[in-house]
Amino acid sequence: MLKRDNQWTTENVWENADLPLYMTNGVVVGDTLFGMTHKNSGQFFAIDARTGKTLWTSAPRQATNAAIVHAGDVLFMLKDDAELIVAKASASSFEPVKRYTVADSATWAQPTISGNRMFVKDTNSLALWTW
Repeated sequence: MLKRDNQWTTENVWENADLPLYMTNGVVVGDTLFGMTHKNSGQFFAIDARTGKTLWTSAPRQATNAAIVHAGDVLFMLKDDAELIVAKASASSFEPVKRYTVADSATWAQPTISGNRMFVKDTNSLALWTW
């Protein structure tokens, strides 16, 4: 948003139609936007937040949906099938470090992180995970 002549206006700086976010949030770390698109049956991606240029895409068929949270130097990517991917927040490639199953049913809600705790809601319960 910009204020010009006492009026607030908006300006479209860039658009990337190749990688639209799909029912998920994007996370910005430095100048990199990380997200997930529905294209190719679900791909994680990174975009240069300044220019909109695609930096990388993961292999296809990752998930139908995922919630992405940044904490420390990693991304927590909670897929709707209850798989949690811990990945480096890398602008150069998709770099999963570890994968965990964190629930027994679908996980559609955004996880909550506080310190070394992650609260995960699935369709049946709320769980606390620590590291």
